[in-house]
Amino acid sequence: MKENDHLGAYIVITFSLSIVLSLFIGFTGGHESTFIWMGYLSMIIPAGAVLAMTFTYREPVSLPGRKKKISIGWILIAIFLIPAVIHVACIPLTAYLHNGRLPWQAWLTPDKNGFYNAPEKVGWGVLTYTQLVFKIATNAAVGLMIVSTLAFFEEIGWRAWMLPRLFKRFPVKKGIVLGAAIWAIWHIPFMLSGILYLKDISPFQTVLIHPFGIFGAGLIINWLWLRTKSIWIVSLAHGALNNWGQYAFKFMEDKSLNAYDQFILFTGVNATLLVTGIIILLTLNPRRS
Repeated sequence: MKENDHLGAYIVITFSLSIVLSLFIGFTGGHESTFIWMGYLSMIIPAGAVLAMTFTYREPVSLPGRKKKISIGWILIAIFLIPAVIHVACIPLTAYLHNGRLPWQAWLTPDKNGFYNAPEKVGWGVLTYTQLVFKIATNAAVGLMIVSTLAFFEEIGWRAWMLPRLFKRFPVKKGIVLGAAIWAIWHIPFMLSGILYLKDISPFQTVLIHPFGIFGAGLIINWLWLRTKSIWIVSLAHGALNNWGQYAFKFMEDKSLNAYDQFILFTGVNATLLVTGIIILLTLNPRRS
């Protein structure tokens, strides 16, 4: 079988498994399903597909050898680029939608004694300012590590296995675009089933807007793979997107926004990712990469 067919087989396997998992979750209650925890299996699907390709077609992941370590600069870009552009664009948008203020949760304002009384759902208890900062920083670091570990299984398939094969068949920029598009479309069944559930955003609105944001994020992560050839760098970038992408918003109240404003903010996040990805694509020098 030709290598072209191997790439097609990989796509068929990943899409088939995403559809099967989504149908199961959808028919058992969507985001309220007893089995919603199985949604985490979605991140393992690409790695499973790579195993199938390895044993069926003898097409394993072939990670390039590196003569030098990845610089701290690329690590910082992987961790902070995506969260930074989202926050820079969407915090002002959030303030605009709240009449010029940021709707921080009430417990983040200290009481008369200077203590922060975290609600039970947060589970941090009563904190001083120093303890609050430490808790937030620790929570962010641990969250990034956990989510990046899960993202590793996706990146083994999408970046380490699929992208090099796209680059063999197409010019670099076209390969980046195709890889991002495939990755974005693969998420659509999860949006329809409730695995990718967003409060106050309907599945129709999610499918209408979210693939463009995922496509933009895919352009960024594909560029990082092209420049570093590091599975760890792209896993960190993916983990930062999922865990830090809207980190500040986890500490804000969303009850004051109506459904329309929530949709505007959701659109803003995805538009930011799309625009950032397009800028990187347009300024990319394939020869340098």
